[in-house]
Amino acid sequence: MDSQLQTIIANYRKLCDYCDAIWQRARAAYPNEIACRKGCGICCELQSVNRIEAHIINLYIIDTANAANTDFLSGGADNSSPHTCPFLRGQSCAVYPARPIICRTHGLILRSTEFAQTQAASCPYNFPSIHPNDVPPELTADVDLITKNLANLNLAFCMVTGIDVKNDRVPLRDFKVKVK
Repeated sequence: MDSQLQTIIANYRKLCDYCDAIWQRARAAYPNEIACRKGCGICCELQSVNRIEAHIINLYIIDTANAANTDFLSGGADNSSPHTCPFLRGQSCAVYPARPIICRTHGLILRSTEFAQTQAASCPYNFPSIHPNDVPPELTADVDLITKNLANLNLAFCMVTGIDVKNDRVPLRDFKVKVK
């Protein structure tokens, strides 16, 4: 793999780690306020991802399918609802280690300059007895910062791989992977 592409992917993984670390801190600080658990899947409605996230998912699927010697994509989503993520299987994410950034931040308290309030809950089941503004910033996801970094990484990925930036979304229902 090209060194520029390796650097971009390494930085994407750092952004994933950053989001995961916020989750770990929030869960440790508020263990009784977080309903998110394996098997919930209520927020699993993602329909498309950007090109770098599609690439990461593609790599994960190829590795997983090859290791298991199976057709990863057979079986489909839990139901035929057009609003259910096609990677939701048995109320669990089939690509959890490679899940997109939005999936890594959903459920957290989010903050953004775009919000009417400084901070907002992203899941109606999490933080039921705490007002979002009472959660310290270090335990919230800065949507502006995360989105800016993700957009820059996706742009760099598209430039290095020669993908047209105008067509940078990949529908998850159309996800195709060739397994060796």
